Amino acid sequence: MRKTILMTTLILSLWAGKAEARDYNIVAYGAKTDTTMLSTKAVQQAIDDCAKAGGGRVVVPTGQYKIGSIVLKSGVNLYLEQGATLFGSTYLKEYLPMKSDYVSLRTQTSTIQLIYADNVKNVVIDGFGTIDGQGRAFKKLTWNDEGITRPHLIRFIQSQDITIKDITLKNSGCWMQHYLACDRVRIEGIKVFNRNNYNNDALDIDGCHEVIVRDIIADSDDDGITLKSTSPRLCENIRICDCVISSHCNAVKLGTETNGGFRNINISGIVVKPSSDQSSQFFGAPSKIGTSALSLEIVDGGMLENVSASDFTVEGTESPIFIRLGNRGRGYKLKEAGKALSGTGNDDTITELIPIDHVGRIDGIRLENFQIRNAGPVGCSITGLPGYPVRNVRLSNISIHHQGGVKESDLKAINDSIANEKEKAYPEATMWGNLPAKGFYLHHTRNVNFDNIEVRTETPDARPDFVRNDTEGWGDQGNGTYLNPVLNADFSDPDVIRVGKKYYMVASDFHFLGMQVLESDDMINWRYISQIYSRFNEQGWDDNKHYAGGSWAPAIRYHDGLYYVYFCTPEEGLYMSTAKDPHGPWAPLHLVRRVVKWEDPCPFWDEDGQAYLGRSKHGAGPIIVHRMSADGKQLLDEGTTVYEGPIAEGTKFMKRNGYYYLIIPEGGVGTGWQTVLRAKNIYGPYERKIVLEQGSTSINGPHQGALVDTPDDTWWFYHFQETPVLGRVVHLQPVRWQDDWPLMGVDYDGNGIGEPVSEWQKPITSSLQFLPQTDDEFSSSTLGLQWQWNHNPVDTHWSLKEKKGWLTLKAQPADSLKLCRNMLTQKVIGYQSESTTLFTASGNCYAGLFCSGKTFHGIGLCKDGIFIESQGKREVIQKGKFQKLWVRINNDCQANRHQFSYSTDGTRFIQAGDAFPMRAGYWKGIRVGLFCYGNSGKAAFDSFAQQNTSFAWHAFCMDKEKH
Repeated sequence: MRKTILMTTLILSLWAGKAEARDYNIVAYGAKTDTTMLSTKAVQQAIDDCAKAGGGRVVVPTGQYKIGSIVLKSGVNLYLEQGATLFGSTYLKEYLPMKSDYVSLRTQTSTIQLIYADNVKNVVIDGFGTIDGQGRAFKKLTWNDEGITRPHLIRFIQSQDITIKDITLKNSGCWMQHYLACDRVRIEGIKVFNRNNYNNDALDIDGCHEVIVRDIIADSDDDGITLKSTSPRLCENIRICDCVISSHCNAVKLGTETNGGFRNINISGIVVKPSSDQSSQFFGAPSKIGTSALSLEIVDGGMLENVSASDFTVEGTESPIFIRLGNRGRGYKLKEAGKALSGTGNDDTITELIPIDHVGRIDGIRLENFQIRNAGPVGCSITGLPGYPVRNVRLSNISIHHQGGVKESDLKAINDSIANEKEKAYPEATMWGNLPAKGFYLHHTRNVNFDNIEVRTETPDARPDFVRNDTEGWGDQGNGTYLNPVLNADFSDPDVIRVGKKYYMVASDFHFLGMQVLESDDMINWRYISQIYSRFNEQGWDDNKHYAGGSWAPAIRYHDGLYYVYFCTPEEGLYMSTAKDPHGPWAPLHLVRRVVKWEDPCPFWDEDGQAYLGRSKHGAGPIIVHRMSADGKQLLDEGTTVYEGPIAEGTKFMKRNGYYYLIIPEGGVGTGWQTVLRAKNIYGPYERKIVLEQGSTSINGPHQGALVDTPDDTWWFYHFQETPVLGRVVHLQPVRWQDDWPLMGVDYDGNGIGEPVSEWQKPITSSLQFLPQTDDEFSSSTLGLQWQWNHNPVDTHWSLKEKKGWLTLKAQPADSLKLCRNMLTQKVIGYQSESTTLFTASGNCYAGLFCSGKTFHGIGLCKDGIFIESQGKREVIQKGKFQKLWVRINNDCQANRHQFSYSTDGTRFIQAGDAFPMRAGYWKGIRVGLFCYGNSGKAAFDSFAQQNTSFAWHAFCMDKEKH
């Protein structure tokens, strides 16, 4: 009984306490529904009395009231009835300067605001009324006058348990709402219109913890919903959802001030649209469609991790998605108290602040389900800094539609712009203008993955969907995994076999001589081991008349103790060669049949010893099977057509479990897929199954290659991907057999067709990592296997003996690089590389270093001095006589920016001419190498080195000059 009495007493006490929380009507304190009169004192007295009584509601009844600064206190609920409006005064003298003891960039001086609270608890602003700051009355005087001569509307500092609900906020002098270093903030159901002055953000959450923003509609000239960190305190544990946002700038932004940073941020259900009121604009692009839908930035030493954003529906914005790690390095503390801030505000020029001395980090972002329509042409970007990459970003289910319209002639200017890192610059999604990719441009990133990305443009656009520059690398990662491509160089139409524990590869070399054989122990790391031939004894091969001719789509096989290689040339016929050892020597080329327009041959020896050859025809198709002599040197019939399909080519034969398989690409080089045909009879009829397609990945045309196994019976498929600069790079896909079909890659969408993987476990464990050879000291009696001549060499005009330790090239008449004889070439390997040579030249010749693809460019020496050549046009850029010269080219194949330079001392290199774009051409990716042409004279090359700068483990060592 005693317990019952005590409980009843406690409940009655609690009820009585709650009943004491009452309303404080501002009219009862003298507030006037007359905007010519100030009601500041009446409202403030109501707030003070309410707080003194332990809390309650300060009620603003229906009507219009004008106030200056008011200060909220703990326990106060400022409630605006429907039809009630609090107007801010248009006179600065009515605003109280307030100085917080919290240290941040935004509390260095006293500030003014209409509604202010510092170090309070349990405060609510709600109701269906309006607060209108009449901010257009306050003119912008300096870059940092927000909060000084232009008032904020609402400002809370180091406060807890704050709720803002249902009200309408309009027309602030600068930021509409600023919540600094607060905990447990809930903002729900409000409407914000802020388009009447500079710095008109809708909402700024600054270094706050445990925040929910829900169901708001915001229309602002400057940023919409913004998280920032103007002190070392992070924005942390924040949920933003179900909002509609219009902004001339960034709809949702994490930045720009980022001294602390952001952690555990979840954003979803956001609609971004242009404003219905475009009568005025202070910031943003002239198009008025907004700068970005989502900007994630760290530029002041902070960190950003574990951020997710999903379910965005976006109309407009110039660059919808922007992720940026920069190094503006702006601090938050003054060097000397009381100093005013100078500078421009958007960069690192504020000298009165203690600068941040380190670069921040971005690690862990997930973006999914973005539907973007009618965007501007800029593209999206994810960019870090050299040595400070953006890490671990995943983007999935993103559809982008924008106006497009970038022409090929625009690409040089775009690439020139993006070459500037802008490390210290204010981060803005449009900071470089149009980007090199119409979809996503990646620069200094690691482990950025895309899944199901669609990019469409209103008008044709010359840019690729994706451009990656200094990204996650490729090949062997040194941790038991690999990243595709496994060979990031132009190895077109690769064919691979396993013999014992070794793997051997050949690829199309077209007009470059001769065909290289590569070897690998682990299927990932490859080295050159031989060349099959060194010249074609056919018409036109001594005169550079067969660009895009030569060897097309070879096949390599091992049978009865011999290695066989077959290939067709488009004009001469079907060739083969054999060797007992893949390291060579290889037998002289044997012409199996003099024909034109055959392509992609592959031999096959059946279990009964009968030999066959499968092939296609120029123009791709049909697939034809011939009987062949046992030694592989003769075809025994005219062939039988076994399959016709859409651009069917790249025939590869094999037999397994009683099925004959034809592994063929279809659909075209850049747009095709991989098909497998199978039959119980070699002549068919063949069943057909598509086993690999681009699908949701960025790997276009994943096809034409080799199906190969390991000793432990795992299966793998090599294929190429056509890229615009490097050419056809080699990928490796895991394969599993199901119902006697080889299923390649991973079937991400469940349609029964695999898609290429970007990363996988290595097929075979190994510890060594290396790339195909590139460097040459010319100290051997033979050229390195990496070198290939452009068309037939002229053996009387080159020597490794004339000057020991040097390569000598003697001039032959030509009027341009394209027609130059004795042009010695090698593949460019990797996204970014640097090739350097030291040489001398004498006589009336042009000699040096070139870069070729569809176009030809060079730098070197002539009798008048240092010259550069572009598309047959030469220009002397430095007159004089030079005893020796170092020349260099930096190839950036992702940004498609290529730059020559020269040095007279091997240390200080001077840029030569402008950077230029390149494109693969004549079926081959870009190349670099050495040349000498002219009426007389010669050049001697001391050494050549190609450094692959996108591989951290790839050591580069070059003697600049022999002693």
